[in-house]
Amino acid sequence: MRVVIVGGGADGSHLAERLIAEGEDVAIVESDPHRAAHLRERLDAQVVEGNGASPSVLRRAGVERADILFAVSDDDGTNVLACQTARSLGLERTIARIEHSELQDIVLQSGVEAVIDPRASVAEKLVGLVAHPGLSDYFMFCDGSIVILGGIVSSKSELVGRSLAEMRRSLDGWDCVIASIIRNDRTLVGRGATVIEAFDKILLVAKAEDVSRASNLIGAKSEEIDRVIVIGGGRVAELSAAAIRKDGRRVLLIHNNRERAHAIAARNPKIDVIVADPTDPTVLQNLEVGQGDGVLALTRSDAVNMLACLIADRLGASTTVSRFNRIALFDFMPAVGISAGVSAKVAAANAVLRFVRRGAIVSAADFMTGGIEALEIEIMAQAPAIGSSIGELGLPDGAVIGAILRSGSAIVPRGSSRFEPGDRVVVLATPDAVSAVERLFGA
Repeated sequence: MRVVIVGGGADGSHLAERLIAEGEDVAIVESDPHRAAHLRERLDAQVVEGNGASPSVLRRAGVERADILFAVSDDDGTNVLACQTARSLGLERTIARIEHSELQDIVLQSGVEAVIDPRASVAEKLVGLVAHPGLSDYFMFCDGSIVILGGIVSSKSELVGRSLAEMRRSLDGWDCVIASIIRNDRTLVGRGATVIEAFDKILLVAKAEDVSRASNLIGAKSEEIDRVIVIGGGRVAELSAAAIRKDGRRVLLIHNNRERAHAIAARNPKIDVIVADPTDPTVLQNLEVGQGDGVLALTRSDAVNMLACLIADRLGASTTVSRFNRIALFDFMPAVGISAGVSAKVAAANAVLRFVRRGAIVSAADFMTGGIEALEIEIMAQAPAIGSSIGELGLPDGAVIGAILRSGSAIVPRGSSRFEPGDRVVVLATPDAVSAVERLFGA
């Protein structure tokens, strides 16, 4: 597939890396000459310097032979114009990153296939992480009826020393699927004979109504977060603070820029805002951070975020979440007392993954560690999977069926579960297994 990406910033460069790793033919349009030069050095992609809304620039990027264009620059106007120009040059499929909420519906009416807002997606994920402290991941699928949870297995968890088959037989009145285990930097796909060890990082699939039981199974803290302290003054921080306040929790936002802090306070009268340095331990001490508090460090600085979480953890906060701009730092998360991590770059890639997949992909999520991708697929009428059970399907070694949605009802499947026309299926797969999964469930 030929993909043109307009915008080589954090979102665009990460998306390009993700697509290049899958063997896609990628061209990046970037207006900043220094950034363009850096991209040429780092990525195996065509890099075109220039304005992404210019017809001549898009032609140089090969838009006329492209399959799809993603406009993910930091400017909504540039993204809209890039999509319009690409369509005028004959490209039907265009996706735009639009952060201004009032523009999103207007852009869709102009012929753009889809609008993405990665920062809003991060805020939505944070609401789930705050509601379930101690989890490292929280993704909703199948219209919210299925949730994929990530967490580190506590040494006190009843999972420790048991096989996955034994675990499922022991569950009383509910069910779940442990799809993957990360152990010593190695990813294991969940199978019945796999034995769980303390401190394994796992991805678990459960019905939405069973999330609390699944969290307890992992050993995550079963306590209520009463107050959330958000650190940062960017859009991710403000959106997250507003979403969590709407969810019914007390929210306090800390930012070190007085003018920006006052602007946030004016737009969000139900959020308490203070001007302070979040890396000064006395700031969180004076706020008496402790049990029942969640601290979300969402600045653009990894160092500030990790330090703030370290301080909050030492003060006894119930959960700490750090925004990661350098995804490689995510692996250091447990060592500095961070419960979970989020990334706007990963959120941007997740928002567009389904548009480069074959078949009827409803949604997709790429997790920050382990090389596992989750796909929600609407099974096509003539797909090879129709009528087959999971045991008969011949799934590749790197894939696990996590859930089935049938007539609006979520099913946690067993090996004997059969696929029917109209089903949606949630599959977790390693990159080398994705193509085979698409063939099984696609047209």
